[in-house]
Amino acid sequence: MQEIIWIFPILFIVHDMEEIMGFGLWLKKNRALLDRKYPKISNTYNPYSTEGMTAAVMEEMLICLVICIIARFTEFYGLWLGAFIAYTFHLIVHIGQSIVIKKYIPAVITSIICLPLSIWFIAVSISTLSYSVSQVIFYSLIGIIAIAGNLKIAHWIIHVFTKKLVTMEV
Repeated sequence: MQEIIWIFPILFIVHDMEEIMGFGLWLKKNRALLDRKYPKISNTYNPYSTEGMTAAVMEEMLICLVICIIARFTEFYGLWLGAFIAYTFHLIVHIGQSIVIKKYIPAVITSIICLPLSIWFIAVSISTLSYSVSQVIFYSLIGIIAIAGNLKIAHWIIHVFTKKLVTMEV
């Protein structure tokens, strides 16, 4: 397990790099579509900057690393498993988003690549740890609730960081 836990931040980095690199340009090209069909989602990214997104992803990455470090040194893998399952669920959400809007979104390519790897590593981990179905469900719910709550913090970081950039003199 001590080696497997580091797969999570590696997959996280690969996936989030696609989002950081592409979302700003994608948003500029597709803002009218979002405003028209999905105004609540569009509003979530107002204001938006790539720098703000990078700051939010850094915060998420730090949480991911802290969870991995805790798992590594305590040999308690429940929190790690729940977070990894939540991350995997978020990959499915990105694929679903792309299907619903019938367009590529920055995140879908790495979601398609990372999803089967994540599922495989989760299955290996559950088997290795001999967790029961109820334990897996419990840790998954904790992970999903925590990640969903942190998503609000990540969006707040994007907004604050973007607003600070706008008011800074370069």
